[in-house]
Amino acid sequence: MPTIMRHPLTSALALTLASSLAAQNCIDRNYGTAIGLGDDTMFAIQPIGFAFPLNGTTYTDVHVCTNGYVFLSNAGVPLPGAADYSATTAELASGSPRLAPFWTDLDVRASNGGQCYVNATASMCTVTWSNAQCYALAADGLPVFTFQLQMLPSGQVQFFYEAGMTNHATTGGATLIGACSGGGATLPTASDLSLGGATPDPTIFEELTVADTFDLADSSVLLLPGAPGWSFVRVPFSGCASTQDYGTGCVDAKDSLYEFFAASSSFDLAGKTISMLRTGTGYFVTDAMPGSLFTHVSPTVIAAGDDIEQTVTLSSAMPVAGGTTSALTVCSNGRIALASTGNGVAYAPVVANFLAFANTTIAPFWHDLNPTAGGSGSILFEQAGGFAYVTWNGVYSYNTTSPNYCQCQFDLSTGDITLIYDAAMVGSGGSYLVGYSVGGASPDSGPVDLSTALAASLTLGDLSQEGLALTGVGLPTLGNSSFAFSTTKVPPVLPLAFLFFGTGALPGIDLGFLGMPGCNVYTTSDLGSFTFPVAGDTGSLVLPIPNSVGLIGLSFAAQSLAFSLMTPANLVASNGTQITIGM
Repeated sequence: MPTIMRHPLTSALALTLASSLAAQNCIDRNYGTAIGLGDDTMFAIQPIGFAFPLNGTTYTDVHVCTNGYVFLSNAGVPLPGAADYSATTAELASGSPRLAPFWTDLDVRASNGGQCYVNATASMCTVTWSNAQCYALAADGLPVFTFQLQMLPSGQVQFFYEAGMTNHATTGGATLIGACSGGGATLPTASDLSLGGATPDPTIFEELTVADTFDLADSSVLLLPGAPGWSFVRVPFSGCASTQDYGTGCVDAKDSLYEFFAASSSFDLAGKTISMLRTGTGYFVTDAMPGSLFTHVSPTVIAAGDDIEQTVTLSSAMPVAGGTTSALTVCSNGRIALASTGNGVAYAPVVANFLAFANTTIAPFWHDLNPTAGGSGSILFEQAGGFAYVTWNGVYSYNTTSPNYCQCQFDLSTGDITLIYDAAMVGSGGSYLVGYSVGGASPDSGPVDLSTALAASLTLGDLSQEGLALTGVGLPTLGNSSFAFSTTKVPPVLPLAFLFFGTGALPGIDLGFLGMPGCNVYTTSDLGSFTFPVAGDTGSLVLPIPNSVGLIGLSFAAQSLAFSLMTPANLVASNGTQITIGM
């Protein structure tokens, strides 16, 4: 455990000031001038606005790095270091004078609305990292957060951290928080800044080496300079404006799914029946319906070669994504395009290629097969009673004598597809891919363990559709006339949606009983509702916040509804968003 040094006078001063701040302790929303964004970026020198004292020396300028720290200088002296994503105590001690509210591997990207700011006045200098993201989680939509450094002419330093902050940027190693004049400083024992205390050393820091252990979110850390050393105290946020999204929107419909079996893994679908029931806008996929194997009477041998495709004509058009098809194109390597043309004869299954196939494809088992090998079975095709049947009848894996048996059944009137796997099928001779991919590029939503996931059934759409999403735009600060709720991923049915407000946030009540399976209600809705227009897949409702101090602390929850063809009720619901009005 870190050693906490306490000095009676400086600790008392810190606690007294913390008490006065507790009534109003928030990030200063007057961010000032935007200086840029990026990854591992060191911005041009910026004036502080006054002579800031640190360990007996004053500094007039800051050099801001996107990775959560600033160097101090006087017109560039001492020379600041380069942008550094790898936070180490050795660099903290040996480098130029540095204040580090959150030194770690960060990405401040435009797609997240990220930006760095400096606001320098004669009484305070603030540096803000707005909508930053840990680089190890560098994908849009993952947690973003805002934090701020405040410097006063007295040498007082305060670090502010919004809710949702995490130290998950393990790419660069540790996360460091603190202040050091550098130049070969001697490092004291690390402090636990969340506990409060004092140190006689001019360097103060906390080091986090384990991901997701940051414990200062939704609060600030006040550093008061001593003579020598620092007092430090954590001050919880109070009276601050905030928005928080919670829950998930519906319907989150994928247009493709797959399971990939590496060559060294075990194929675990032997004896399984997978049913894909056509819904008109996609498929309902389940393994709960036992299959009945069709016994061929007068089959035709098709795709009778190694790495070959053959198109067969159906006796009637079958419903598929985007319309109907009057033909199937069968690849000897375990794939069927639901079209009159195929997707090539590649024998090695590659997920990215599967999701990018031009033609809608069912892959009972994409695998390197060789129907021409001595002793191998054949691929059979037959139509009877309004069904078409394609059977890999004991076809050998390439360069083995291991047979593969799977039958694909197509109901030509409904578009239903059934896959039946032989109980003795074990998989050998290379990797396998089982799945369905709609024609055109599909997002990769990750592999699915079909042997377990289908017990609860899955839904596929003809178009990939993400769940309805609601979020706040800006913060509900007093006097903010442009605060708004933005709803995205609205289905293209009607250019209209609804926003409901309630005094309470709900944990999520299943709306399946109202014909909205997979959807939940997240607000009590007792404050009323508004309609708002939608353009494309996005709509917004502006909610101006009056400049009245009596509103500070007022909290309510909101949720959107929109029209959709993906549920029996023809409605989908968003996640919930809770806002608190404040400074």
